[in-house]
Amino acid sequence: MGSPERIGSGYLPEAMYTDWTAIALLLLTTAPLLVVVATTAFFIWRQKTKR
Repeated sequence: MGSPERIGSGYLPEAMYTDWTAIALLLLTTAPLLVVVATTAFFIWRQKTKR
């Protein structure tokens, strides 16, 4: 018998665990990257409009 935390134990199917892990990793990596890109684009746009 497995504990509920074990992957594929019946309580937590392996596919569900993999999907939620992928979503979490995607959000954790894309959110900061989008902030950096947006900030960079904003400062470049601001420098171009000052001229």
